[in-house]
Amino acid sequence: MLKRHYVTPETTYKVGGNKQVIYTPVIVVEDGTSHTHVYLAGRTSRTLDGDIACKGDMRGQIREVCKALQIALETVGATLSDVTRTTTYTTDMKAYFAAIDERFKFFKPPLPTSTLIGVASLAMPEMLVEIEAEAVIETNRLRLPKTGVVSR
Repeated sequence: MLKRHYVTPETTYKVGGNKQVIYTPVIVVEDGTSHTHVYLAGRTSRTLDGDIACKGDMRGQIREVCKALQIALETVGATLSDVTRTTTYTTDMKAYFAAIDERFKFFKPPLPTSTLIGVASLAMPEMLVEIEAEAVIETNRLRLPKTGVVSR
């Protein structure tokens, strides 16, 4: 039987582009085996109150996005090295590739599978990059926070 845990980390932004809660940042799925799946909603460069961090700075936004992914993963007992897949959306491919080394400060070999998609815009005009991720961890490493979790 599947167990799903809907997690909103305390140390990350909680609202979408419209300043409303419109999604769950982290969903953990336990399937009764020795491994557990962790799904992260697209993370963007945001402050805790939802404002854009590093406006106009692709390198800064990549750094803040990777930090947000790291925080979300650590909330449930995972790390960036557990990530198996990412999908990255950017509004400026040239600027993204010029600053991609910032991403490699967080993601180390062996790298996860990855898809990069150029888009006309993200949820807010100042957003330059968004990354969503999936990870797999051993079930015995799963750590659910005491607050911000709905399980079913």
